[in-house]
Amino acid sequence: MALFLLAVRATHAGALWRDECGTVQLAMMPKLSDIMDYFDHQTFPPLVPLIIRGYIRLFGDSDLALRGFGLAAGITYVGATWWAAQVAGQGVPLMAIGLFGLSPLFLRWGTTVGGYGFGAVLIVIAFAATVKLLQRRTPRAILFVFLAVLVSQQFVISNLILVLTIVLSALVIALGHRKSKTAGILVLIAVCATLLGTIYLRIFANDEWRILFQRSSHIPDLWNEFTQAYGQEWLITWLARAAFLIITIAGAWMSFRNPRDDNAAVISRFAWLVMLLSPFAYFGALLIVGYRTHWWHYLLLLALLPVLMDTIVIAMARVYWLRLARLGLASTSAILLTVPAWTAARQRETNINIVAAKLSEQAKPRDLIVVAPWQLGISFNHYYHGKTTWMTLPEITDHRIHRYDLLLAKMISPNPIDDFLEAIRNTLASGNQIWFVGELRLPEEGRPPLSLPPAPNKLYGWDDSAYSESWLEHVGIFLRSHTYRARPVALPAASAINSYEDIPLTTLDGWQ
Repeated sequence: MALFLLAVRATHAGALWRDECGTVQLAMMPKLSDIMDYFDHQTFPPLVPLIIRGYIRLFGDSDLALRGFGLAAGITYVGATWWAAQVAGQGVPLMAIGLFGLSPLFLRWGTTVGGYGFGAVLIVIAFAATVKLLQRRTPRAILFVFLAVLVSQQFVISNLILVLTIVLSALVIALGHRKSKTAGILVLIAVCATLLGTIYLRIFANDEWRILFQRSSHIPDLWNEFTQAYGQEWLITWLARAAFLIITIAGAWMSFRNPRDDNAAVISRFAWLVMLLSPFAYFGALLIVGYRTHWWHYLLLLALLPVLMDTIVIAMARVYWLRLARLGLASTSAILLTVPAWTAARQRETNINIVAAKLSEQAKPRDLIVVAPWQLGISFNHYYHGKTTWMTLPEITDHRIHRYDLLLAKMISPNPIDDFLEAIRNTLASGNQIWFVGELRLPEEGRPPLSLPPAPNKLYGWDDSAYSESWLEHVGIFLRSHTYRARPVALPAASAINSYEDIPLTTLDGWQ
């Protein structure tokens, strides 16, 4: 079922949305040095765009070919969970696939063109490799753990938190079982992982424009985002919580009350310790960093937790009631996830390619296309190849990637959208049309448009979304005051579209 849904996703996701377009456009910059200069604008370390660059050279840059990249990540994750279950004791990854492999989060965000899918694969491999190292200290096992821990950070930097949790938990288990040589190796691996992660953290932290991401995070906010990331249906959410609590409590009771020192006991204690500590470490890191989060930021943690559940139950094979409970929980979750998973698998990521095609057909060379807000310009830049001039709100000079540094310059400017309004005025006054890509925004009846001075603002600080809302309202008022007609443009029918990029198209003409 998981593999079938992954295939459905690859053939139905359609065009790339803006985060994916930014990664692809970064990967295809003229020089490799450009990737090294700009990779920090697209979240992922440079290995991700370099791999995508090579992938495009081999398979092309069509949407279907690029969807194959996400399909490969999804299939590899299923394979990685199966291998982890075999390492734990010849088991089957019921929880990993039943709880996560069939989840809308995995099907939608684990298969995007970026680092999250393979980042999830590598964190599972890092855990399973560490299990093998605890079982038997061989040169091959040591090298495997070392590579998995270091490479996992090359796909998603937040894997640093999880690999450190895995390695330090293994260190505690090794010391507890008097495996001093194994403990020494784990200390060396942890130091190397920390040094590599620190390099990336310094690169990302030194960018002045990252102040735009800062939010005062609180545990309830993060918990709410985390819960919604897995699924918005309360029954599925509570089933996942029940599985976590039952296996955590049973694992603690059975593993630590039994003085056995065999491989099964070592594995179950290790998996239990990682399962207990990883959520605290991950949430703690999010609180310290203070960045705003989205659903996909929790994908790595949610990819690892069910693998840990499987490992505990497989290692405790003699506890039949726990094996039956796992089977029941995994089967029930698979049944409950069928409809949401099918819906997510068939959802389009964007309709920007449809909008771009419509504009290529109908927009005249002397018209003006305006794209608002500015983030939509990244995917529009990827798909629009017409002759009509276009600009974003606010207008920035580079639409290939997320240039928050250029946005920051606009936010501190006293007149950030004057050039935008002037271009609209000139186009309409000369008898040509405005094609508005995005949602026209007007303030509520009786309320003036939100007016903000150059950032930082006393009320909103460096909140770029507040400034974008202010600019949208001012443009909406300007267009309502100076145009005769505003008509929505009918777009070809499409299936359900990702809410992040379901874009309307409006045409405006006349000047008064």
